[in-house]
Amino acid sequence: MGDQNAARRLSPRRWRILSYLAQHGSASTLDVALVCAVSRLTAHRDLVWLHEAGLVRRERSPEDRTHTWWYGVTAEGTDVLRRALTASGRPVPLRLGQRPSGMADALLFLPLIEVSRRNPGRCELFQWVATMETSAWLRQHDLAQLRADGYGIWLQDGRCLRFLVHVDRGLAGDVVAEYERPASGRGGLLAGYRRAHRLVPVGAVLLIAQDAEREERLRADLLRGPLRNVVATTTRQLLYRHWPDEQVWQVPGKSGRRCLVEVAS
Repeated sequence: MGDQNAARRLSPRRWRILSYLAQHGSASTLDVALVCAVSRLTAHRDLVWLHEAGLVRRERSPEDRTHTWWYGVTAEGTDVLRRALTASGRPVPLRLGQRPSGMADALLFLPLIEVSRRNPGRCELFQWVATMETSAWLRQHDLAQLRADGYGIWLQDGRCLRFLVHVDRGLAGDVVAEYERPASGRGGLLAGYRRAHRLVPVGAVLLIAQDAEREERLRADLLRGPLRNVVATTTRQLLYRHWPDEQVWQVPGKSGRRCLVEVAS
């Protein structure tokens, strides 16, 4: 099927799937179902159609016992999307179709989409901006030294939280001594904020630590040298076990863990 013919037959939902894959890297059928608010079967049918049209590719790891297919946009799909954006006068995002999947998507974006779906009218992920667009947004605010993994607006029970999120990548460099491991790569999460001369225009900065030990060291750093912004920390393990809007966030200097919407209180 030629890509021009396929483009003419794309429904609005299939355009959305193509756009999501081009800007967020790979995704599973379940991810697409969450983003598009449809059943898994509907998402599967759309992805199969896009795959047969040559607009997306799919692969799965032989080590994955669940045999999950992961989909990504092809060069043809990227070209179709780029031409459509140009023809409509909309800007073409940077590195369209060439972006790796982000940990922030898996740990925060998609779970918050699911929480929103389960609690209609009570909470909503009103906005989510991926890494590249977050960098552009920070540059507009003269904060080019910051490198966040995402920007979002979370609404819950009549309250609003604007946030930046950073995911701790863990060890920095190929060779790290055992005694350096707890601190390796950690300073980069905070360095940009320490160089900033003013408050970043968000309600909170969210830091997702690789594990509990690194979270405690992050909290100790923040207690010794607080940032201008409110900072809340959690771990990947907690986000694997709980929804991100629940009481999984710690604010340095405060006792206990808080719900997401309460971290800036």
